[in-house]
Amino acid sequence: MILNRLKYVTVIFFFLLASIVNAEQKEVFDGPDGSEYEVHYIAFVSTFLSPETAKQYQLIRSKALGMVNVSIIKVDSSGKRTAVGASVETRMSNNIQQQQFLSFQQVVEGSAIYYLSQFQFAESELLTFDLTVYPEGGVTPLSLRFSQNFYND
Repeated sequence: MILNRLKYVTVIFFFLLASIVNAEQKEVFDGPDGSEYEVHYIAFVSTFLSPETAKQYQLIRSKALGMVNVSIIKVDSSGKRTAVGASVETRMSNNIQQQQFLSFQQVVEGSAIYYLSQFQFAESELLTFDLTVYPEGGVTPLSLRFSQNFYND
């Protein structure tokens, strides 16, 4: 009972964090048979995580570490929304084109599936993320790009 409540609180925390830190963003892609895929993503400084949440997912809280959270939702032709598993590849680059490939850990809580990765950044650094997502059941990769400045709060 307590474990289920903690998982519920953690999921709520991530959704609240998305609205507080930097509004969660998404891109929508056409899928097979009239369906759509929504790729939701957010990046933030890891100190926004509570110590309990960081411990639960074995994440490090630091003013010099950022996080990316990615989730994929399939919306079928009738409007039914389902979280789907995926392979997520991300190339991160800074303003002098130094590149790093991020690896993600999959987190499954009930019907929610999301992918987390941590990375280092310098104060006020602008980072660009090139995501390629291969959703389960999808026929083509889904690609998107976003950029964000990071600050040591």
